[in-house]
Amino acid sequence: MKLMNPPRVAPVTAPAGGKTLSPVVDCHVWLSRVPDRPELRFDLLDETERARCSQFVNGRDLALFVTGRTLAKSAVGLLAGIRPEEVLLRALCPDCGGPHGKPWVEGKAAGWELSLSHARDMVAVAVAHGHAVGVDVEYFVPAATPGVPVEYELVLTPAERAVVEALPVERRAKACLTLWTRKEAVLKATGEGLNTSMESFTVSPAFTPPELIAWHGPDAPGRPRLALADLPRVGDCHGALAVMGARSVVVDVRTDTGPGSGTGLKTGPSTPL
Repeated sequence: MKLMNPPRVAPVTAPAGGKTLSPVVDCHVWLSRVPDRPELRFDLLDETERARCSQFVNGRDLALFVTGRTLAKSAVGLLAGIRPEEVLLRALCPDCGGPHGKPWVEGKAAGWELSLSHARDMVAVAVAHGHAVGVDVEYFVPAATPGVPVEYELVLTPAERAVVEALPVERRAKACLTLWTRKEAVLKATGEGLNTSMESFTVSPAFTPPELIAWHGPDAPGRPRLALADLPRVGDCHGALAVMGARSVVVDVRTDTGPGSGTGLKTGPSTPL
């Protein structure tokens, strides 16, 4: 299935980190549940990745890592026209220098950009060519009490909070989750992650087309422009995608979310947000 957010009024020549904005960027997203036996995909891992596997003490964390890396290699390989085992993924933690953090592609498939996210048993991989991407998936958990859940106190700008609080009480928690996924996708696309406050920029309200409205602070004029899209919802799992240097994004979503599913690459049914 293909999803497209409406073109924005910003001109194509608007600044984006010193570059012009591309009118439309294609992005490919795979959503997969963790398979029953992720170790069957060890053949796609390189020596460094297998060494990382030996360091996991939690079986769930190991399964998420293996699923994410093998799904990413399968996706990039398919798009680049090479075998998954030929895809080289590298990672380098900016804090400790270890082989973890946001991966990038080297070798034959260089030029493809990717982002990974996981929540519970769901793994998402987003891939685009020549444009940094960020993807986030999260499961919806109903709020324990009415109003804005406490975990969003440091997420929402005053404008965003005002819109959320104007909604019926039963819709507020889900609206907050939509804002969270959009904002985390933005920070993953820029490479900043949660080291940057989510209150430093505003995105469009939930239940409206996704858009980065504005950056805030003295460095706002030089901050990057990007396009946002919401992902189809799979059950109670919500997601969002951000693409750097794009005016709008066309998203090709492929799902493999049945019982015991692995890293099959196919288009499957999903429910729009």
